[in-house]
Amino acid sequence: MTRYALPERGDHWYDLRQEVYASRGEDVDWLHGAFFTHWPEPGRNIHAQAMAVSNVFFNDQWLGKYSQPSFNRAVEQIEGMVGDILGAPDNGFVVLTSGGTESIEIAVKTARDWARSERPEVKHPRMVLPYSAHPAFNKSAAFFDLEVVRVPRGNDWRADIAAMEAAIDDNTIFVMGSAPSWPHGLIDPIPRIGELAQRYGLWCHVDACVGGFLLPFYEALGHDLTTWDFRVPGVMSMSADLHKFGFVPHGMSTVTFRDEALRSHLVFDFDDWPSGRYATETMQGTRPARAAAACWATMRHLGRDGYMDLASGVKATTDRLVAGIAAIGDLAPLPEPEAGLVVITSTSVDLFAVSEALEERGFPHGMTREPPGLHFTMNPVEDTRPVDMLLEALEGAVNEVRGGRQVSDGTEGSYI
Repeated sequence: MTRYALPERGDHWYDLRQEVYASRGEDVDWLHGAFFTHWPEPGRNIHAQAMAVSNVFFNDQWLGKYSQPSFNRAVEQIEGMVGDILGAPDNGFVVLTSGGTESIEIAVKTARDWARSERPEVKHPRMVLPYSAHPAFNKSAAFFDLEVVRVPRGNDWRADIAAMEAAIDDNTIFVMGSAPSWPHGLIDPIPRIGELAQRYGLWCHVDACVGGFLLPFYEALGHDLTTWDFRVPGVMSMSADLHKFGFVPHGMSTVTFRDEALRSHLVFDFDDWPSGRYATETMQGTRPARAAAACWATMRHLGRDGYMDLASGVKATTDRLVAGIAAIGDLAPLPEPEAGLVVITSTSVDLFAVSEALEERGFPHGMTREPPGLHFTMNPVEDTRPVDMLLEALEGAVNEVRGGRQVSDGTEGSYI
């Protein structure tokens, strides 16, 4: 740890602002980071207005039912809008969290406690996951003492149902699929995973952290998608990040449950201490109110028509990038992008070398190892410059590798 002492005399606000602005000048700008460093931006100065609303609750605490009535109304509206967008059953419920990892942790904890009640004979519970499932499931299993089995993917880069079924044993309590998976941007066969769950009496979770607030509007625009939500019998819970394609400022995710009766397995309820009952639904206790306030303002301002426009913009950006990739040659998406993520693959050029050359041109991006690929998150940009600049840099990087460039540092890509 590098120690940094408090200044003997406090710094002036002007000096602090100047220091922050100077430091930010070293960061990746929006034009270069639009498809990786910066999450989707709704445009129209929406986040600036959301910030103004969040400042009304700047130092307020989120204390469940003990919060201010005005804030509680905002939370109830967010939960109701989320349930409506995700098609939650009438007797379902929504929990607001700080991020996708917390949403997944809560779902896994609830499933574990459900199994303790419904399947008490299971002493060493395990989860069966597709290989492409988010690492947060393993993290949750480590926290809540579950075993994890990851099964190989299918030839289409989606969950292999036969492999999942073969991995199910008497201790299995949990299966899941992604909508879409982060590594490949593809929707797993959720109906078949739900059928497995029903046949073996398992908890089925859908990780829609990426697609939860994009796919409903893709479907409304007429895009044909695998059924991925609570329309699938057997789906018990779903994680979905509002701060991804819900376009709200960071710090807001959701986990939605099929039935109110499951809440008893979710809540941590404790009263054996001097101050009385302590009952919470999330990993956090007290939370800052401002993130939820900004979320409420963004969702209310956008409305259904705004989300439809943004979904259309994401698709248009995707199509423009895919067309540009085809024009460069030696590159292809994996396969046709389904849900706001584009993974670029190649059988003829070294993509790790391309990645290195692209980074040197000022364009950060994600990488996949299986298969080797460049990973991009789509933004509904009204200005096409970020796409065109990325394509120009990508073409230059590919040409450099065609000319003989090789990877200099052995890079294989890292999620974080």
